[in-house]
Amino acid sequence: MRIDFHVHQPARREDGTYPFSAAEYVAYMNELSIDMSVIFTIDGFWQNAKACNDYLAEWCSPFPDRLVPFCTVDPRRRGAAEEVYRCVTELGMRGVKLHNWLQGFSPLEAFMAPVCEIASELGIPILFHDGTPPYASSLQIAELAVRHPKLKVLLGHAGLHDLWLEAIAAGRRHRNVYLCMCSTPPFAMEQIVAEVPLEQIVFGTDGGLFHKPQQPYVDYRFQEFDLLDIPEESKTQILGPNAIRLLGMHGKETSQ
Repeated sequence: MRIDFHVHQPARREDGTYPFSAAEYVAYMNELSIDMSVIFTIDGFWQNAKACNDYLAEWCSPFPDRLVPFCTVDPRRRGAAEEVYRCVTELGMRGVKLHNWLQGFSPLEAFMAPVCEIASELGIPILFHDGTPPYASSLQIAELAVRHPKLKVLLGHAGLHDLWLEAIAAGRRHRNVYLCMCSTPPFAMEQIVAEVPLEQIVFGTDGGLFHKPQQPYVDYRFQEFDLLDIPEESKTQILGPNAIRLLGMHGKETSQ
């Protein structure tokens, strides 16, 4: 099984259409033998989050076994925790994506507590953008794992190019901190696998940002991953069982 844990829904045009459809993207996934993609909004980081969550759920709905949506919220606004609850219980979403750097908030502010608490209760992960200070250093985000020991804190880029050593430190220090190796350099990915408990690692490509369903860098990043000098059984666990467990989809089988 090959699961891409970091993909973006294409931005919605003013007329309500998209540059490409979910069916077109799933067809591209088939070309690359990707079984499942975890999908985040882009528009919801600066537009009405509730509406964008609905758009995302609708976009993914024809392919529930292939496209797994995560919601977003502005944690500074009233009702953010309630919106997370709605998205999980009514829309079937399986996590939260917060772009703390782009949305311009510190993950350690008091307003984060209700969102973290509801995610802990629901057993879902919160994936944070990390690797680009301010507001997005890996150890800064990992402090939430101490404040909320039942929360699954997911570092969305495993530190990127500059903070991957911080991401390693966070993963070693906290068993409820997970690393999504996404746009992380190959040498850093190899070091992450060598030092962080394997069950805390998943992989993503940052797909969906291109204007057509064929995303060359998705293919390229999977090729990078496939060429890593790590055991084949580790690659299998990262791409499959680890992602399934983090999504709470134990025993879930996908179909092409």
